[in-house]
Amino acid sequence: MAAIMNGDTWTRRGISLLWDPTVIGNVANLEDILSFRQYMNLYKLGWPEELPSINGDAMIVAGLDAIMDLLVPDEIIQWFEKNLYPSLLSFQNMYEGQCALIFWLPDGKKRLEYKTDGIYYWNCAGQYQGAQIPLSSCLWNGAAVDAKLISVSQNVSDVKDKDCIGLYHPRIS
Repeated sequence: MAAIMNGDTWTRRGISLLWDPTVIGNVANLEDILSFRQYMNLYKLGWPEELPSINGDAMIVAGLDAIMDLLVPDEIIQWFEKNLYPSLLSFQNMYEGQCALIFWLPDGKKRLEYKTDGIYYWNCAGQYQGAQIPLSSCLWNGAAVDAKLISVSQNVSDVKDKDCIGLYHPRIS
């Protein structure tokens, strides 16, 4: 079971998945949230010196959920390995682990499932409904089991708990 993270460390460093609409509204303006396409363009063309959210300390990206629902589940895992994971490492290296990358997943609470292997799985929708993607291992590789629940209280033990607002990992390798 993942540890619980209270506080706002996730807004300043690491890679997070966030799904609480109130919290996202408190930490970012709508115009500061980037599309997944914008994120990948920044990865290819070069990261900005100052990030658009949370006083220049974070980048919030929307659209990862749509990608996971559109691509064939087996292909998305390969796509994560070849395209997304290198971008995460690049972001982390550029900002020396001192900035946050937050993926906005509005349906995360409903669509993520923690299993006994220590991995959080994304339950696909649409034409691939019923398929699952090992999201935490795709994002955080071998360190996936070290992911922490982001919570507004101490009484959280699962992503489905009402006070759970996301998942956080401080550093990938």
